[in-house]
Amino acid sequence: MDLAMAQRLVNRRKAAGLSQEALAAQLDVSRQAVSKWERSESSPDTDNLIALAALYGVSLDELLYGEAANDADDLEDGSADTETADVADEAEDSAEHTDCGDKPLVDISLARGIHVIDPNKGEEVHVGWSGIHVTNERKGEEVHVGPGGVHIDTLEDDGHSVRTNDDGTVTIDGETFSSWKEAHDKLDHHGKYFHTKVGRAWNKFPFPALVTLAYLALGIVYGTWATGLFLVFLIPVYYALGDFIDRRRLSKLIDGVYPASAIAWFLYMWLCLGQPHPAWIILITIPIVKALMRWCRKQWKCRKQA
Repeated sequence: MDLAMAQRLVNRRKAAGLSQEALAAQLDVSRQAVSKWERSESSPDTDNLIALAALYGVSLDELLYGEAANDADDLEDGSADTETADVADEAEDSAEHTDCGDKPLVDISLARGIHVIDPNKGEEVHVGWSGIHVTNERKGEEVHVGPGGVHIDTLEDDGHSVRTNDDGTVTIDGETFSSWKEAHDKLDHHGKYFHTKVGRAWNKFPFPALVTLAYLALGIVYGTWATGLFLVFLIPVYYALGDFIDRRRLSKLIDGVYPASAIAWFLYMWLCLGQPHPAWIILITIPIVKALMRWCRKQWKCRKQA
């Protein structure tokens, strides 16, 4: 789909007072699909074109070509020849790019902007008039920065969905805040929402600074500079406990405490007692426990949805 048609779709949607989410809901498609139409990265199928024309109260010709399309007889021979030459040039450019094999494919033009695809990593970057768009198909992540604001979508288990709305509000993981400041006040820097005041206070407390002071004090007073480094393992344990206090999720607590405890125990056995074998076996259990905890969370989520 050409850039002009994509811009027409944007203009028609805004004139109808619809957001991308609202239009997607009316057409029963994803917001990502609407976003790709409006960035000229894909075209609506015939059914969706008919639905769009009906929704906006225009003919298909007006939707596809702007003003009512002129008859083909009205086209001058010179313009037709020019258009044919342009199509040939574009085809040549496309063939030139597809010859790159598994190397990143790069397309640069004034009309389309900069488009880079890395087939090995499954990543795609588009910089154009509509903004900056980055996708990673393998991880299911998508980021768009443009005139409509910032949109972040991810399919990761612990990921977050973030978008700015036309009225200046911010929606994070389905919850709307009046401003970025309100979102910042209620969320930590990882985008995690605090359910209780105790959990918020626990996570906001500068525990790493306290650990650093304790390490310096023990080192200066008792000279335990080496063994004092084990205090570092208290930091992930502290925040795992805070998360458990705030959300009451035992699997997350185990997921955070167990790796830190296992690594600390192995280092103690190795560096302090000189017994790295068979203490190293404990390290093998870390990914097993993490996978088990993730499985438990998915099972619990399925039970809640059932």
